[in-house]
Amino acid sequence: VSSSHTSTPKRTSGSANVPATGVVEDKELEERRNAIAKSLANAGHNLGFDKLLRLLKLNADYATFGTSMRQKIADLVEQAPAVVDRKIYSTRPARHSSEGDPAYEFGSPQPLTEKALVSCFAPLLEKMICSSDDGSQIMPPRYDFHDHQNTAVSGTRIKPDGVVYYGQHRSPVFKSAHIALEAKVSQCDGQVPAKHLGQMGDYALHIWNAQPTRTFVPVLYLHGPFMSLFIFARSGYHRVELGAMCYKSCAKTRAEAGKLYMPYNDLAFLLSLPPQMFGHFVDVSAPVDLLNFSDEPLTKTIAGASAEKDGYVDISDRIKRRVHIHRRLAYLFRTRFESKRAFLKISWTPINRLPECAIYDYIASRGISGVPQVFKSGILVKDLFGYRAEYLILEDCGQTIDEHFSRPSANEDDRDDCGRLLNAVITRATSILDCAETVGVLHRDISAGNIAVQSGRGSGEWDVRVIDWGYAKFLPSVPTEKLEELATKWSFDLESVIKNEDGHDSITGTPLFMSTRVLLSSKRRGIFDDLESLLYVVLYALWKMEPASVGTPDGFLHLSDRSLALVRIACLMDHSIYLKMFGVRECPASLNVLLDKLYRLVCYEGSTFVPVKHLAGKMFERTPDRSPLKEIGGGGSPDLKRKADDGSGAGSDGGSPSDSQGARGMVIDA
Repeated sequence: VSSSHTSTPKRTSGSANVPATGVVEDKELEERRNAIAKSLANAGHNLGFDKLLRLLKLNADYATFGTSMRQKIADLVEQAPAVVDRKIYSTRPARHSSEGDPAYEFGSPQPLTEKALVSCFAPLLEKMICSSDDGSQIMPPRYDFHDHQNTAVSGTRIKPDGVVYYGQHRSPVFKSAHIALEAKVSQCDGQVPAKHLGQMGDYALHIWNAQPTRTFVPVLYLHGPFMSLFIFARSGYHRVELGAMCYKSCAKTRAEAGKLYMPYNDLAFLLSLPPQMFGHFVDVSAPVDLLNFSDEPLTKTIAGASAEKDGYVDISDRIKRRVHIHRRLAYLFRTRFESKRAFLKISWTPINRLPECAIYDYIASRGISGVPQVFKSGILVKDLFGYRAEYLILEDCGQTIDEHFSRPSANEDDRDDCGRLLNAVITRATSILDCAETVGVLHRDISAGNIAVQSGRGSGEWDVRVIDWGYAKFLPSVPTEKLEELATKWSFDLESVIKNEDGHDSITGTPLFMSTRVLLSSKRRGIFDDLESLLYVVLYALWKMEPASVGTPDGFLHLSDRSLALVRIACLMDHSIYLKMFGVRECPASLNVLLDKLYRLVCYEGSTFVPVKHLAGKMFERTPDRSPLKEIGGGGSPDLKRKADDGSGAGSDGGSPSDSQGARGMVIDA
């Protein structure tokens, strides 16, 4: 990845659902932090400093640093404070010292408080990252430390005890934050208190939200006379014990100084690293407005280049999305690529899940139409704490169904025009899903946000695309040699990925649009589940056309998975009233016939009402008669059939049973 910098950063439009904290009440802040701590409760790991160096491939740099900085680290240790009997002593230059005497002495004691702890440590931290008045320098002045004990980070009410910012950025905001600092008086050797974890996780969440080029977020944790580094990664948090930062007595001994040397050396080393080596996949020392990605499928190379060159992607227009404190994460940007309207997607997924790049690669090779064209894609980070980062530059496919029917003018649209649009959505999406399954791909996340339409009221025709294939899986019909080829190209372990994707059938998707049997934790999944999700997408769009006074109908209540499944079954059971149960007073005449066909395809097999059968324990299996599906989808794409004829069908309920179970990860709506 290459980046292009400007001296004045552009404003990022998307806040990714982190609200302006200037209006967040203290109670909401506390609730968010409690939720973060709860989400991270079982996601903590201890990590040795040596292992951190190996993971980040920093061993050689560390060895060079240790050789060249010995005297400067020793000078830092000489200036370290002391903590004795709940009092802290800062150091000052010795008033009367002769040659061979210590250059620093302890001043008057203060009660050990968080403020005093930060006040004594801050000068040492600043000496690690800044040039001193006499011109000596411990490391390049890339960073700038700010004390935030009494002043919130600009634009928020968040007050870390301190933040190390990128020195070339103009404003001390979370977009410019490198490392946050939190100080507590009590030493914490065991499990970190939930309140402290929630605070530090909140700082990390804000930084994750503000900086899409992040690979992890470091938070320095001072606890009593000790310091630890918390690495907030997509896998959770990793605690690195740095060691003691204070003398235990006011009599400085060689033995005590020796114990402080390595903690100060290790922290100083980490602060000497440029951002692309510690926390980012690209250099953000100066504000980054544009990114350029290499043509290699796997790239970690970073180089500076001119913003005028072709191939650069503007990342200033961010699309709002939820940001989680850990697990999966995706950033989306509206942009242009080589003069074409496009979207950039940067996403983090576990290494034992399929890269979205591989799915799009395979779909393109099989000629599936109705799927976004990929202009460029690649792996940014192959494996960091069990997660990979990838990027996709995709064609702009228009508005999502959610966007189209949520805009202020939606209710004013002619109902028949909207009916014709939804007719196209049903026909085209069914065809796309059918064609994809024919070549061995199941989408698994059909929702109002994952079907896009190009505005076409003038011509009366609509271009419909199924987007966001990040939760898709390969079915058993895909030839093994093809899977092995994709695994080699996109650097994933085929056996573990296939096993894990099968195991996630019961927990993958957007809950409000999941099929009833997926909500009931079925371990089998097939195209009929995606078609049931499509039915909910159409009903959701029709509900959004109704006046706001209609309120939230029973069919779209936010409930637990099982409760929502039971409500959905009740809503769908009576054909004569099911539309009303989903908030639809009247279906457009132009949509009636096709919507009824989709309803009957999803809910009935012969005279059997399928959703009720899923409650029997063993999930009801559909027969392989797909003629009604072909009828709705118009028989599929002729262009596809020429490429798909040589492959066998995946079966009506593709996928395989798995004994793996799990729970959907908690999402923090920051």
